[in-house]
Amino acid sequence: MTEKRIALIELIEKIERLGQFQDRIDFPSSVNQIWTAFLVDVQNLIEVDVCALFLVDETNGEFELKNAVPENRAKHCRQEIDLQIECGIFSWIINRRQPALIPALAFEKEKSIVMLPLSTVKRTLGAVMLLTPIQESLITHENLKLLTILTKEFSLVMENTRLVERLRKKQLSLEKANKEIKLLSRTDSLTGCYNRGYLNELLPREITRALRYKRPLALAMCDIDHFKKINDTHGHQCGDEVLKELVQSISLARYGGEEFLIVFPETQLRNASGLAERLRKNIAKNSIDAQENKISITVSFGVTGFNSSNPPKNITPEALIHMADKYLYAAKNQGRNKVISGSLEE
Repeated sequence: MTEKRIALIELIEKIERLGQFQDRIDFPSSVNQIWTAFLVDVQNLIEVDVCALFLVDETNGEFELKNAVPENRAKHCRQEIDLQIECGIFSWIINRRQPALIPALAFEKEKSIVMLPLSTVKRTLGAVMLLTPIQESLITHENLKLLTILTKEFSLVMENTRLVERLRKKQLSLEKANKEIKLLSRTDSLTGCYNRGYLNELLPREITRALRYKRPLALAMCDIDHFKKINDTHGHQCGDEVLKELVQSISLARYGGEEFLIVFPETQLRNASGLAERLRKNIAKNSIDAQENKISITVSFGVTGFNSSNPPKNITPEALIHMADKYLYAAKNQGRNKVISGSLEE
């Protein structure tokens, strides 16, 4: 076999290998992983002293240095690009979208720079800068052709990777927006606690779970005593502050106005009543700072619940809320600042 034929076969094998660059990358992959694989192929083609990757920042269009090998030459790489931009060579190379062999400006003058624009049909992605000790006259047309093939493959993989990253960020942004919208739909705009809509989701779920696993469930309705007097005396803004402070001190769900609900999963009625009593005492002994006023408030509780070992028939959220409201009304009638409780059957 002649030397020319051997050389031709070797060239074809190199072209085939370079054309399979995408197949050697696990997709999706990171920029660093793609860059590492690219460096292996580059160093198999040409002797390289320094290699640097510049990518276009999608927010400002600037070429940013992402990787430099070795890392301690990163500063020189940045200087080299700045000088090439200043003299107009860099923009000429990028616009041609073809590899170019140019003299080094920031590095030793006897070194050559091979500049490889990274681009696809749609956009310019960046550029790869190779500092090589090989004299310009010894870098063959074949070398540049092979580097062109490799660079096109590298550009395609990089474009796909960045596309996936953009889609992932959009997906995360969309998911975040949906979560925020869902949270807003479940929370009270004034106090930040859960609202009646959330209760309509939570209470049926907790009732079903309690019945299925034969666990107790309790519900307390809480109301601020003489709340209208607070608004009339200190103003509605002060009343709003009182509501906010109350929510911060207790994990509540706002049912409406100054009425709040507390759901006690897996809690016996007597225990829920005891918890409500401790909350009542704690609220009564602490004043609230609102609009430069120290306001003392009291609350009344109505508490109900059931034991799933012998549950009443046709338990519904409405029935539980109605019964808690009934006991709350009794607490109000008996002088307020009280906890009145009773089972759902009564």
